[in-house]
Amino acid sequence: MKKAVIVTGTHYIGKSRTINNYLKPKLGIGIRKHKFTRNGQDGFILSQTCEEAGRNIEDVVNNYRFYEFLILAARPRYETPSCLDHLISKLTKEGYRVDEVVISSKDSVHYEQKATEIIGYLDN
Repeated sequence: MKKAVIVTGTHYIGKSRTINNYLKPKLGIGIRKHKFTRNGQDGFILSQTCEEAGRNIEDVVNNYRFYEFLILAARPRYETPSCLDHLISKLTKEGYRVDEVVISSKDSVHYEQKATEIIGYLDN
């Protein structure tokens, strides 16, 4: 089953920090790396939100839909701009089970817990 995890949270809350400094080491890759393998399946990570990077959602999903695992970041739906709902819709149409992990605190213990939560979604 293809799985996508979207890391959400307000601007500057620590989405990229959670992904780069806490999740990537758990996946055995460096901070600047994007590709990983988990349970024999390939995955891809984009730590910068589509909103910040100015990425087109259609292009992002089309470019990376061949990976079994995708980990992406987005701003919450109540924040403007937010691509979250569009991203979920497009990923679902591509056959991904989509889970959301909310970053809500600027705290290293919180970041560590959220990275572990993301791993849990990949492994289930």
